[in-house]
Amino acid sequence: MTLVIVDPFSSGAVFARRARELYGIDSIAVITSTALPASVTRSYVPGDFVGEVTFTDVPETVAAVEKLCGGKPKYILCGSEPGVEVFDTLATHWDLRPNSGESAARRDKFLMQRRLADAGVRHIPHHQGSNTKSIVDWCASSGLAEFVVKPVRSFGTDGVFFCSSLEEVRVACDKLFGRSDFSGKTINDLLVEERLIGPEFVVDSVSLDGTHFVVNMFRYAKETVHGSPVYRTMSSVEVGEYPEIVEYVRQALTALGIDHGPAHSEIIVTAEGPTLIETGARMHGGQGPKLVEASSTHSLIDLALASRVAPEVFHLVTQTQPKLHKGVVECFLSSARKGVVRANRVRELCGELDSFLFDTCGQVPGDHVPKTTDLITSYGRVVLANADLERLKRDTEHVLDLDDRCALLVLED
Repeated sequence: MTLVIVDPFSSGAVFARRARELYGIDSIAVITSTALPASVTRSYVPGDFVGEVTFTDVPETVAAVEKLCGGKPKYILCGSEPGVEVFDTLATHWDLRPNSGESAARRDKFLMQRRLADAGVRHIPHHQGSNTKSIVDWCASSGLAEFVVKPVRSFGTDGVFFCSSLEEVRVACDKLFGRSDFSGKTINDLLVEERLIGPEFVVDSVSLDGTHFVVNMFRYAKETVHGSPVYRTMSSVEVGEYPEIVEYVRQALTALGIDHGPAHSEIIVTAEGPTLIETGARMHGGQGPKLVEASSTHSLIDLALASRVAPEVFHLVTQTQPKLHKGVVECFLSSARKGVVRANRVRELCGELDSFLFDTCGQVPGDHVPKTTDLITSYGRVVLANADLERLKRDTEHVLDLDDRCALLVLED
């Protein structure tokens, strides 16, 4: 038995090892592009795979995979956002629980909103343009006061701008058109939409045969830096406390044709109700799945895997609803300027906190650190977990204060 994992990066890098541990299944990696940046691909663990294929076209890739498998693979799973469309194509070719409807609507944020609108699901007023004039003209005639401008295929807050005037919209467009996104592709089309105001949530789900199970939820705290959103914290919340969000997400997943496997949705709750910002037809990236395993009765990783390789396990586990046994917070660390590391004090200053779980800050003296402008340029994370929610709150505030005072990573020019 062989599992094909398309773009096994970010949190999806764990699937191959977990499949071997839980089910004795070997995995083959399909890499969709050699142009992906190191910030995306460095999580890849080639040693966890029995083979690797770089995608060229469908016939050639299928032949290469089947040669390694000795025939048609038994299972397929999407590992990260850049692989969504190739995953859909291969799953359809091999008839391995393919999702339904237009694959591009699970990757292109304009088509995603259009799909919601066509299905009668609450969505954001939106417009796609291939030049600055088209975007600005739509904004001018929209009657809206605030806007979000972003590439139609953005992820990780890549190229996302909040704008409060037509001039800010124009500047955002001029910065984005023609540059490369994090997938290594040139940005030729932009999405502009109304900026929604309200609390923002992450909703992670796993589906099987069109039934959607919400595994966990987080609430984001963000701030705006030079017009772009920068994450500050992501805190766990109880799924059972937000039934309206759960029901809305199920409607959105159905509209997008995500019938099988994991999905990562970002929701803003406005006065009208929950509204989808975007959904990734793959598991929550980064540290999210680790946070779930540290705090919940249910494993996002294991359920995502089970939906593809062990449906009987999925059905058994989803008979009970998820419950938090402790609170967990991911602190996103930001650098106000670029520089060279003189000292890394993250572990020294955070490691003794009662709530400290782990950090991702491996910088050593001499390393270069960029100015933080988005999720990708955050220099690391400190993850906290505690059953005592007051202690967790105090420790979170302490970490953020250290970060604000530039005490965690000491830089020099």
